[in-house]
Amino acid sequence: MGCGFGGVEVASELSELRKRSKELDITMIDRRTRLEYQAAHPEILSGKVTAEKISGDLNEFAARINAEFVNEAVVNIDFEAKKVKTEDKGEGREIPYDFLVISIGAEQTFFGIPGAEERSYSVNTLKGAIETKNALDKLDYSKKINIAVIGAGLTGVEVAGELVDYFNFRDRASAKIYLVELMQRVLPAFPTEAVSNYAAKIISDSGVEILTDTAVQEVSEHKITFTDGTELPYDVIIWTAGIKPNSLIEKLDIPKEKGWLKVDQYLRVEGMKNVFAVGDTAYFESGGIRSGQNVEEAERQGKLAAENIIRTIEGKKLKRYRAKNTIQNPRAFISLGNDKAVMYFSGMMFKVLAYRVKKFVERRYMRRFK
Repeated sequence: MGCGFGGVEVASELSELRKRSKELDITMIDRRTRLEYQAAHPEILSGKVTAEKISGDLNEFAARINAEFVNEAVVNIDFEAKKVKTEDKGEGREIPYDFLVISIGAEQTFFGIPGAEERSYSVNTLKGAIETKNALDKLDYSKKINIAVIGAGLTGVEVAGELVDYFNFRDRASAKIYLVELMQRVLPAFPTEAVSNYAAKIISDSGVEILTDTAVQEVSEHKITFTDGTELPYDVIIWTAGIKPNSLIEKLDIPKEKGWLKVDQYLRVEGMKNVFAVGDTAYFESGGIRSGQNVEEAERQGKLAAENIIRTIEGKKLKRYRAKNTIQNPRAFISLGNDKAVMYFSGMMFKVLAYRVKKFVERRYMRRFK
């Protein structure tokens, strides 16, 4: 269920492992027809990539690994009957399973702030990134333009950098970019201030105005009101401030932690022997260390979940999961616009060639859909 990075990895690994279990059918279910390389969505704004370049056809991928692809939305799961309930254009059906992997990702959250969801754009999905780019293209640049990016985590910082490139390519000096962050520094999830300071300097030197320790109270038709009473007029808002569990998860009466599916050391949903969860939708913690919600962890979890499904079929001892890219010690490539990036790894920063390495990783991953 869910064919993002985690789900695709599960299916791909099961395809490799199926020689150990001959009677194995793989069904991939997703309401989308294409995998979206989410890390590259900000570059849709600057025009450095196209939608086709950073997405892959799931029908073709499934055919290549001898799996069935079901292009329908999951609306519920009957865990007792072992059936996934789907719907497409008003018509529903039930898909039986012996083992289920839930990998349906996360959704953008607006924290209940009045007007935020209705008046903001997003790059959380490929469709959203394209809509945001179209909104930028339609602005009247004969007058002063204000673009507000709400949330200065990894995605927000990358969006700000790509906006700089968007306007540099078009020589539209009348546009002003604001990067708004609730916490006291950009990239607050990273444990060291060095990467925050470096990123802040690069994007502020490019003309982005950074507003830290600033909380949005309300979004009205033409202005943002902050909790300190100040206001900011805007033409486009791009919301990058946080994620929440997929809305389907709220329906499911199974163990959760902070809204995410709580999994055991083998990535099974706690208390369930044949249901696994991987990627952003899973809450994995061991020894006080929590797995991060990122591509690297989704892929690693996908591989292990597939291995443990085969081991369960074979009656073998399951393998324990060990997180690497964690909440406590994250690692990431962070694009900063103008073909610059910084790689953060084990508390260290690497600046030279970071952008080239990031793009190499992207191209290498997308090859599996060619």
